[in-house]
Amino acid sequence: MAKKKLEKKQSIFLVIVGIIVVLSLLLIISGIFGNYENVKLKKNNKEIFTIKDLTLNNLKFLSTSEEIEKELGTPKSKKDFVKNNYRYVEYYYSGLKLTLKENYKDYVLVGAEITSSKYSINRNIKVGNKVLNVINKYNVELESGNYIYKNYTMDALNDNLVKDNAYFSYRNNKEIRYYNKDAVIEGNPTNVAELKFNYRFGRINKITWSYDVR
Repeated sequence: MAKKKLEKKQSIFLVIVGIIVVLSLLLIISGIFGNYENVKLKKNNKEIFTIKDLTLNNLKFLSTSEEIEKELGTPKSKKDFVKNNYRYVEYYYSGLKLTLKENYKDYVLVGAEITSSKYSINRNIKVGNKVLNVINKYNVELESGNYIYKNYTMDALNDNLVKDNAYFSYRNNKEIRYYNKDAVIEGNPTNVAELKFNYRFGRINKITWSYDVR
């Protein structure tokens, strides 16, 4: 009889432990899969995204092909293409794709796609960083909502009536994008600087940046 009571107590104890473990796992999972689109942010006075954020280790926007190969070595492969009457070449490294654009007799860096944590961009940001920490390295004006800061919206990217620089940022549950568009001058095509962070489970898994005619 005493043995049965002991076994019953042990069973109840195991059930309680099991419930606690399940609840703990649910809490952990809810944190991992949290809705980062609507999470509240803390306002700060950091700088908005600008062209000087377009870096890769010691390289930056407009670094030459010679500077790139001196920093990273010979690429594993290259790919040439033409867009908007300009010639481009893509350099492929492990966890990295660089886009270079013709500039007189040379090619210069105008874009990067990073999937490896061994590369970092300005503000010491790299793949694997927590998404909330990354957001708070840039200016945050809104405590919650899709937009982090803005003087225009996405429509400004295709609006030739905008006569001053358009800058804004937005986020959803997969990515954060920062834009800084040059002012339109006499209807000429404008350059747009873009920085995008893709994330999953609350951490950055890809960083993409570019500055080119849009």
